[in-house]
Amino acid sequence: MARPRLRWRGRVIIAIAMVLTTAAVALSTLGVRPRFTVVSGKDVVAVPRSELPAGALRFFAWRDDAGREIRFILGADDSGRVQGAFDACQQCSQYRKGYTESRGYLVCRFCGNRYRLDSTAGFGSCAPVRLPVHDGGASVSVRTADLASHGGLF
Repeated sequence: MARPRLRWRGRVIIAIAMVLTTAAVALSTLGVRPRFTVVSGKDVVAVPRSELPAGALRFFAWRDDAGREIRFILGADDSGRVQGAFDACQQCSQYRKGYTESRGYLVCRFCGNRYRLDSTAGFGSCAPVRLPVHDGGASVSVRTADLASHGGLF
């Protein structure tokens, strides 16, 4: 009689271990910081349009005159329209965590909320801080004055 009980307990232990492993892997992605491409420019930062395929998000870093790193995200939605945001959540920017990317969504590395880059709505005031961009066809440009104006987020 003891043998069936051991099988049941073994299955429960394996199931619990699988759930804990899955949860650990999912939570560990919140701590993973994306790879940033360093860009430069005096008045304008230009990114080749070919680096922004539809549905993809790209992370960039620019240094202002004081040496402060300002991080931002560019991406093209499914229709090809380019969107921009700072790597900072309106509510959680005080924690300086920024975002990571998961399947086309921005994921706040502090609270875990998920957003589409073109989304302007968020939970409370937790939403991406918008960045104006200009799609010039061959390249996408961002004014460095716009980047510098939100340097306090970093």
